[in-house]
Amino acid sequence: MSSTSLPVPRRVGPAAIALVTLALTGCGAVRVQPTTPAGSTTLASRGKIDSPLTDMHNHLECLKDARLTVDVLSPTKLQVGAAEAGPTIVFTPTAGAAQAQQIDGNAQAAEVIGTALVYPNQGSDSELTSIENCLAQGVQG
Repeated sequence: MSSTSLPVPRRVGPAAIALVTLALTGCGAVRVQPTTPAGSTTLASRGKIDSPLTDMHNHLECLKDARLTVDVLSPTKLQVGAAEAGPTIVFTPTAGAAQAQQIDGNAQAAEVIGTALVYPNQGSDSELTSIENCLAQGVQG
């Protein structure tokens, strides 16, 4: 009885090593399903996005506590006072993104405070001071 054997390669290429490494590191390393804490009545969910308006510093509540009339125009945009006349606040994903908007000339006349771009329009000094104080909470540097 003769046995036939397959030729054994003497050298394994870098592509084969990368493929095996990728396959081994992916085994069970990522947990895809969110977990619900024991005793919780709400289901865990992926996809919840923290709102820049009401995150841990709750800028929206601070502005209302400062007795400013604030309209939420979108999840990232606030209007203080009357449209066109009052200050407009636009939140960006990061402080760097806000600075980039200003540097690129896409946010002319806006003041950068953390992740927010504040367009003063014809806002009063007292309004702008209150806005600056609220938006500066938690901003470093």
